[in-house]
Amino acid sequence: MTFYVGLIKQFLKDVDWGELDYLLIDTPPGTSDEHLSVVKCLKDTNLKGSIIVTTPQEASLLDVRKEITFCSKVNLPIIGVVENMNVFVCPKCKISTEIFPPTTGGGQKMADEMKVPFLGKIPLNSQIGKYPFIL
Repeated sequence: MTFYVGLIKQFLKDVDWGELDYLLIDTPPGTSDEHLSVVKCLKDTNLKGSIIVTTPQEASLLDVRKEITFCSKVNLPIIGVVENMNVFVCPKCKISTEIFPPTTGGGQKMADEMKVPFLGKIPLNSQIGKYPFIL
């Protein structure tokens, strides 16, 4: 774990990022040392907040609830929650299918319950693994 924490610190402090409008950091689920390291390394920056991504399944929603609580404890504003992979739209027939059906209401219900903004839903896209990426 110490290796990852050191790597995060080096990545955030020793890289010349130049002038940035945004820096997106994709962290693993949970509230581990990696999350603490990112928040500590960025505390003296113009950090606006966190966008939290979930999927409709309860396992993901449980992690996201913990992450929302973590953000609150470290005074990191939450910009909002995005639900990824909420449906699959067949590229041929255009029929929507819930591949990962929400058993407890999904991301929007969880965001409402946790009193954080819900930013929207992103469908599962079969083109995402293809190169070049064409919609």
